[in-house]
Amino acid sequence: MTTRAPRLLLRLASAGVLVCSAACASPKPPPNHALVDDDSAVLIPTQQLSTPPFMVVQRVRGKFGTQDVAFECVVQFSQGKLTITGITPYTTRAFVVEQDGLDVHAEAFMLRDVWFEPLQVLYDVHRTFFRGLPASQTNGAHEQVDHGEFVRELWQGGHIVERRFHALATSASLIVISFEGAPAPLIAPRVRLYNLHYSYWLEIENIQQRRLDDGFSLAVEKAPAR
Repeated sequence: MTTRAPRLLLRLASAGVLVCSAACASPKPPPNHALVDDDSAVLIPTQQLSTPPFMVVQRVRGKFGTQDVAFECVVQFSQGKLTITGITPYTTRAFVVEQDGLDVHAEAFMLRDVWFEPLQVLYDVHRTFFRGLPASQTNGAHEQVDHGEFVRELWQGGHIVERRFHALATSASLIVISFEGAPAPLIAPRVRLYNLHYSYWLEIENIQQRRLDDGFSLAVEKAPAR
């Protein structure tokens, strides 16, 4: 079964964070915590993910309202655990979020440099990688109801080109995800995501993607205490 994501308190890490240069010294508004309470967010337990182990390195840019967004992300599913690591433009870790079953643990380091809560990134990863229709579809439009939303997909050339999430109560598209190209080998080389409800869009370039042996892990070891 799937479930709606629990509300979590993010444990802010203070150790090991590099101070960014004067170019980023001007204050920015804090991340939008309303995104964490997204009622449409659904997480699938990791033991129910039929996807073989994989790793995808992403380059992300976009707009959050009027604010430019740019960061890199490593998405890894291995040993039954989903791990997402956000990396700032200064090559420091912005956040790490891990999902094991339905247990979610997030650490936030430098969110002001990426403008996104770790949990919102986790929701978008689920919408992009896992919350599609249950099997490959024929060319054309297909839809089903999933946890209070219409999920509508458009397939062309034997692969998905668009996925939309619609609220049942209205005809409005809350989230639109476009896939540019066939999976190579896991997902399209480029993905564009619009969240109309929270006024942001992201262009995602999947710059590296590969399947992994089940024992492979990119877990980041913490530096020993001094």
